Amino acid sequence: MYAILDIETTGGQYNEEGITEIAIYKYDGHEVIDQFISLVNPEKPIQPFVVKLTGINNAMLRSAPKFYEVAKRIIEITEGCIIVAHNASFDYRILSTEFRRLGYTYKKKTLCTVELSKKLIPDLPSYSLGKLVRSLGIPVTDRHRASGDAHCNSKTF
Repeated sequence: MYAILDIETTGGQYNEEGITEIAIYKYDGHEVIDQFISLVNPEKPIQPFVVKLTGINNAMLRSAPKFYEVAKRIIEITEGCIIVAHNASFDYRILSTEFRRLGYTYKKKTLCTVELSKKLIPDLPSYSLGKLVRSLGIPVTDRHRASGDAHCNSKTF
C-alpha cells in the first residue's frame, strides 16, 4: 500500500514551517482506495511568496482545522503504507515535525518520485513535478496545490 501525498506550507525558517494544505491518496497498486484532502490552519502567517505561488492565504485558513484535528485521520490513512511524494524528504520532514510537536513519533518508509524518475528516465533536463508530468503527457491541474500535485504525482507513480 502507498500513501501518495503532497503538502503545502507557510514557508519560513527550516523546521518552523507550518502545513497549510495536505492531500493523501491511498493507492493499493491498482487504484486509489481512499483519499484525504484538507486545508490546515498553521497558526502562523503564510509567507507572501507562498501566497502568490499557491493562492492559499491566511483568511482561507482561519476556519480550517488545526493539525491536531486532522492528525488521527493522517495516521489512519497512512497506516501500513509507504509514503510517496515528489521530493519526499521535504514532505516527510514537515509531516514528522508536525507530529513531533504533538509528542508523537511518526515513522514511515518513503519513496521519492524525483529519485525514482531520475533512475527510470535519465537525462531529462528537469525533474520538477510540472516538467516531469508534461514530459510524460500527463495533464496538470491545480499546480502548487496539495490535491493537484499529489494527483499528478500519483500518475507518475
